[in-house]
Amino acid sequence: MQSNRILVKVYAETSAPLEHFIPALHRWIREQVLDELMIDVADYGHVKDGPGVLLVGHASDYCWEQSEGRPGVSYTRKRDAPPPAERLADALRRALNAARLLEREPGLEGLRFKTDELLVQALDRLHAPADAAGFAELKAELEPLVARLFPGASVGIEREGEARDPLSARIRAGAGAGSVDELFSRLG
Repeated sequence: MQSNRILVKVYAETSAPLEHFIPALHRWIREQVLDELMIDVADYGHVKDGPGVLLVGHASDYCWEQSEGRPGVSYTRKRDAPPPAERLADALRRALNAARLLEREPGLEGLRFKTDELLVQALDRLHAPADAAGFAELKAELEPLVARLFPGASVGIEREGEARDPLSARIRAGAGAGSVDELFSRLG
């Protein structure tokens, strides 16, 4: 897939107050917790079902968000993407890493993420059209990654949205998918 802009959302099983994410994400900037340049934290808590708290970076953003009326952490690559063959694996790895870091974050005790469902979006209509051919290409690239993430599990990759929406795939795994740490380690 040629899209540089990829979003991955990991859904939360439990949550924490929105205001607890702000100091956590500021600490990530201060202590350079992530292996990329992070710039600022923005509070969008006033937007219903919106971005919540956004960690803005040079090449990508991380967000504690409420889209679909469901909390979770999302990772969005904006620029400086790795080679096309590595983009989806990189985005999945970074989203899962953010989830595992948030689960360990002081002040966010009790926060847990589901591992049986992920959302992947290609946010580039030119290089990833939201049509049957675009979904077939996205699904073909996701299948080997999903096999690594959920070995031996029954997994479905379903098209989401309509033609006017970004190209989206929902990954659903059966029971026993493992923890966020386990999924992260399976991607290497």
